[in-house]
Amino acid sequence: MGLLAAAAAAVVPPLPVLRVIQKLHRPPLPALRVGRDDLEEYTVGLDKYSNVLKEQLLDESVTARALVSIAGESSIGKTTLARKVYQSPEVRNHFEIRTWTMLPHKSRPADVLRDIHKQASSQLRRSPSQQCVEDGCYAVGGAKACGPGKDISNQLYKSMTGRRYLVVVDGSIAVTDWNSLRASLPDEGNGSRVALITDSAGLEVVGHAGPTYDPIELTRLSPENTYEVFRRRVFGRGDCPGRYKSRYYQDVFRITRGLPLSIVILAGVLRSKELPAEWDEVMAQLAPAREQPKSSNSRRIMSLAFDDLPHHLKSCFLYLAAMRESTPVDAQRLVRLWVAEGFVRPRRGSTMEEVGQGYLKELISRCMVQLVHKDEFGAVQTVVVHDRLHAFAQDEAQEASFIESHDSTDVLAPATVRRLAVLTSTTDRYVHLSNALPKLRSIVCDFVEGRNKPNTSIQCSDLSFLHASKFLRVIDIQGLELKKLPNDIGSMIHIRYLGLQCGYLEKLPRTIGNLVNLQSLILKGSNGGHRVLEVTSAFWRIPTLRHVVAPFALPCRALSNLYSLQTLHGVQPRGWDGSNNPLGKAANLRSLELIGLTAAHAGALEAALESLDLLVHLQLQGDSLPSSVFIIPSLRRLQSLKLLGSVDAPEGPDGAEDVRYIRPNLTRLSMWSTMVGQKFVDMLAELPSLAELTLMWDAYDGDRLAFGESGFRSLQELKLGLPELEEWTVSAASMPGLARLTLYRCAKMRMLPEALAGMRELEEVVLYSMPNMVGRIKEGGGQDHHKVKHVPVIQTIW
Repeated sequence: MGLLAAAAAAVVPPLPVLRVIQKLHRPPLPALRVGRDDLEEYTVGLDKYSNVLKEQLLDESVTARALVSIAGESSIGKTTLARKVYQSPEVRNHFEIRTWTMLPHKSRPADVLRDIHKQASSQLRRSPSQQCVEDGCYAVGGAKACGPGKDISNQLYKSMTGRRYLVVVDGSIAVTDWNSLRASLPDEGNGSRVALITDSAGLEVVGHAGPTYDPIELTRLSPENTYEVFRRRVFGRGDCPGRYKSRYYQDVFRITRGLPLSIVILAGVLRSKELPAEWDEVMAQLAPAREQPKSSNSRRIMSLAFDDLPHHLKSCFLYLAAMRESTPVDAQRLVRLWVAEGFVRPRRGSTMEEVGQGYLKELISRCMVQLVHKDEFGAVQTVVVHDRLHAFAQDEAQEASFIESHDSTDVLAPATVRRLAVLTSTTDRYVHLSNALPKLRSIVCDFVEGRNKPNTSIQCSDLSFLHASKFLRVIDIQGLELKKLPNDIGSMIHIRYLGLQCGYLEKLPRTIGNLVNLQSLILKGSNGGHRVLEVTSAFWRIPTLRHVVAPFALPCRALSNLYSLQTLHGVQPRGWDGSNNPLGKAANLRSLELIGLTAAHAGALEAALESLDLLVHLQLQGDSLPSSVFIIPSLRRLQSLKLLGSVDAPEGPDGAEDVRYIRPNLTRLSMWSTMVGQKFVDMLAELPSLAELTLMWDAYDGDRLAFGESGFRSLQELKLGLPELEEWTVSAASMPGLARLTLYRCAKMRMLPEALAGMRELEEVVLYSMPNMVGRIKEGGGQDHHKVKHVPVIQTIW
């Protein structure tokens, strides 16, 4: 709200003043929407291209694997067009496997093949451990890798054989790399496609591609479509007041020249400005000179949008220069880094992380950052920065001495550098600093190859290259070979964020307890997740701790006054017995994940949960899990629950009849190997807000499952993976809002429930490894075809 609008809300002014205020009009800000809505917004004027693209992808007259190419200048909308068609029901129905790979700067052919293989394996729904055994691969840092003596090209070829696939490659690719990709994909005459998104220069590979279609070359938007995109971004479903529309209709096109990225950035600036005075001022600043090249005004628009950011948002935006180009960024990690850097200002009544989420949403609203995904609770999960904006951020950060970015591990940086980003795809997984960096405050390293391919012959690191950087606040390293942390890390007492996604970490030094300002400790990929690390008891007395994600043992009385602690993931109880409350001094926990639970931990665990009034996410894994998690009154805010292991009361806890009042906010529930019975499922059906339910591998104990009358009223997504299930019945009034149904290896299921035929909201049905059921739903003779014939997307994979 502007100053004038705020004054109007606070005090009713005299009539003449009110008239002045009404002349200044501020456009309403559309709410932050999911990525698919934004796609509809950005694809104005692309219909003619999308129709051609669909025809080429679905063309049954060309059965050979063929290349489809989309070309045009940067920011013209190539990726947006391809993404819309990629997500369309027709394409999802036609291809059994769909993968999308972004090509960052200096990417290696093997990285591209691994990424495609990883996505394909995920869609085939083989567990990571099973996939690794079958393919001779193993994981480092959570990513699959091809083991010694195994060729990723052969593994990809095997995964794709016998399946119709669509492989999208977004970025310029050399002819030699294209030949490597082509040799790794089978051509079995089943209509598979490879789609290449590139600039005009990248079309060189088309001549080496075998069967190809004519390239789809995008041009800039017309004045009419330019204004339509602009209107949707600024006014949502409304429009510019009539007396101003004709004036700005021409101005927007004259300034942006029909370039989609420029249009949305300009809209992001103007949507928070007053009409007409502030709009006229912006238009005057951006008015292009007659002889000015098209590309220069795009840069001026980005500069103006950056200058228009509040000071704190400028720092947040420039920090994206430390992230990898064209790669989705985890929003939770980004916000924690912002907090550690001191960019986030405290606000009464909100956590620092909630304020940081607000900053990120503001950058999205201003079109400086693109939303990739948000959860059902409205929290942003992943974002990405357009490559032009990323290059702009890196230039601005470099000029302001905000961040030094390097794409090589041999770093020559000035001694005065304060923030250093090392983003490399090379095989080196150690950092060599050519000189000491005593003023260094932050280091962010991302070694793609290190996260993808372990090789014990490569030199390991102990972070000794940071020995002279005593004032570090942030260490965030992904993919580095790391077995231990140096003892003198305890002298870096200013560290607030320590994030290591590294394999082979064997132990932590006792001096880690000296990091009295530590806010976040994130250890992922350590020991393949199999070993619990011991940590000094002094660590649990660090009062500033906010987020701990690490495979630590947690003694019963270890925690001190950790009232700032919000996240505790991956820890294993040690000595939890009786009814002592081991988490009583961490009452502000929002997210808790525990492993290694047994029946002996039940009393202490229940006592702990009873004190966690603010908990919104809970994951429990072990041999015996308490069913009381559904009825403990203190967990009324719980939104997400995942249980992995047997539940102590398969028919449900006492007091389950009140579950609808005790769990009013539980939205996502996932159960694995819980062995619950029908009464337990009946209890779950009463949960008033449950939108997503997953029952996998012995989650249900029985061969008959019933969803009763009026149950699961809010359910939108259901995943069943119950190999022993023979009969599944659903009442006509159950699951009225179901949109997505996934059945995984329910091989004994005799038929689909009749009630599916009446579910008008059902958008997608996916069947994995269920050949008999595939035959039953076939058009023309399938006994269950009438139950799913209204569903837009039906996928069958085995």
